[in-house]
Amino acid sequence: MGGLQNFVGAWLRAINGDLAVRDGVSDSDSNSEGGGASGDPSIVGNGLTNGELVIDHICHALGIPQVPPYKNQSSNFSNGANFALAGSTALPGSFLQKNNLLSLIWKTIPQTYELQLQWFNEFMQKLKSGAKPDMERALFWIGSVGARDFSRIHMASTFSAGWVTHNAIDHVHKLIQGMVKHGAKFFVVQGLPPIGCLPLDLILSPVSERDQFGCAARINKAVLNHNVLLQKKLGELQKLFPHCVFVYADVWKAFTKVLAAHHKFGFQEPFKACCGFGGGPLNFQIGHLCGTLHTSVCPKAAKHIIWDGIHLTAAMHKVLAKLLIHGRCTHPTIPNLIKFKKGLIHHLF
Repeated sequence: MGGLQNFVGAWLRAINGDLAVRDGVSDSDSNSEGGGASGDPSIVGNGLTNGELVIDHICHALGIPQVPPYKNQSSNFSNGANFALAGSTALPGSFLQKNNLLSLIWKTIPQTYELQLQWFNEFMQKLKSGAKPDMERALFWIGSVGARDFSRIHMASTFSAGWVTHNAIDHVHKLIQGMVKHGAKFFVVQGLPPIGCLPLDLILSPVSERDQFGCAARINKAVLNHNVLLQKKLGELQKLFPHCVFVYADVWKAFTKVLAAHHKFGFQEPFKACCGFGGGPLNFQIGHLCGTLHTSVCPKAAKHIIWDGIHLTAAMHKVLAKLLIHGRCTHPTIPNLIKFKKGLIHHLF
């Protein structure tokens, strides 16, 4: 976790009960709603939220164990591994340092997605010394590359959204080419969610710049452009590797479906952070991140879309996973991908 270590330590204390006990907070009924109990020390997971992530629910749907983080060397990797790294950026750390873009939240230089590709290659080398993995039958899920970079656009007027998109999509391209080289065939690639709807981006953007969802318009416009170009790149990769299958996971579509009718999905607070400081419509301040002194956890996390101003609640992850699997928010659909993989259908496109 590098420079995130101190923050994560405070965050772990928050969800494991220190804040909940101190503030008399309980969330006993949120587990049934997928929210996770904010004061329950039995909470497990490897993400910066109060419970399971989208990828965990995908594993449940596929009937396989959750994939453990690669750096947990004592884990059983027979069902796969998770190479995600908190705070990773598409832009190189040297660029962020040169342009004074390190002080958004953490002042350390973040790792880039290159490290995740390096971990994957190391993982493959280790596997080659044992039983040969069946790469052609494995599913590779690539998350939202570039999300953290877009939040930094607020900090410099000369910081180009196009530059972020170019670097992020270039990383996706490299990741996929590296995996195809090892024999990978099935890919699901996430687009970016409407990042401008997170409290972090809302407080950094002018109130006059809001879109139809009430989110930061400039960032969301850049994200939409990113998603269009990503889908174009996946089309090019499909032609380059016709033996492979590339599924686009439209997280933007899934997220905005929830925003447009959040009460229908069981949410009362579309923008207010559950764990944070300051109250008000966002309950978020950069200097008081979830888990630090004077922050508190809301009584019903499952009623919130946002966990800490930067990440989503477990309840939102669960809803997004359902929409990605069953809500026709992927192209082609996940059920059809599985049928194709099993030979039950012969065409996906």
